[in-house]
Amino acid sequence: MKKEDVQKPKNASIYKNLFKIHWMILAILLYSMTVAGVNVLILQPQLKRYEELRLLKENLDSIYLRIRSTDIEKALTILTAKVQQNQILEKNFTAKIAEEKNLSAVLSEINWIVNKSGVQLNAIDPLKKEGEILGKYIKQPISIRFQGNYSKFLSFLKNLETAHYWLLIDSFKINYNAHDPSNLIYNVTVYCIMS
Repeated sequence: MKKEDVQKPKNASIYKNLFKIHWMILAILLYSMTVAGVNVLILQPQLKRYEELRLLKENLDSIYLRIRSTDIEKALTILTAKVQQNQILEKNFTAKIAEEKNLSAVLSEINWIVNKSGVQLNAIDPLKKEGEILGKYIKQPISIRFQGNYSKFLSFLKNLETAHYWLLIDSFKINYNAHDPSNLIYNVTVYCIMS
């Protein structure tokens, strides 16, 4: 064999090895440039957009919390007003409840209402207690019989609303008066709420 023949494979393998190393370095360089390009062209804008969205989300969260706290404040204001209104109604309700021992004061109030209305009183009779209201109040029925014209009966009903005690109409009956057709006979049953 010739020396040149032997050298050729050595030179070919050196070239081959050099060529492989160059391609390898070139491939690494291209890969690095691709990664850098992707980072600059794709990832950086996405990261910037992500940061903008994160700031926008924080801003929306703070707006939502402000709106929610405003809604809570409005709801608390409304609830406070309703509680105060209920307390006033409860106070007014309990103020008009008569004590059971003050039945004579209730009967006097009814007598005053009848006289103020201009009707002629025939009788006021307390009836047997009918039951309880809300488990702690007594329903005391009272029968009232009187006579007068229709406008005076309406005046009686209006005056009944202004009573110091709860005097609520349970039933009423209107009869014709044969002796005096202009004066009708009324039989009204009211009940008083008593404690």
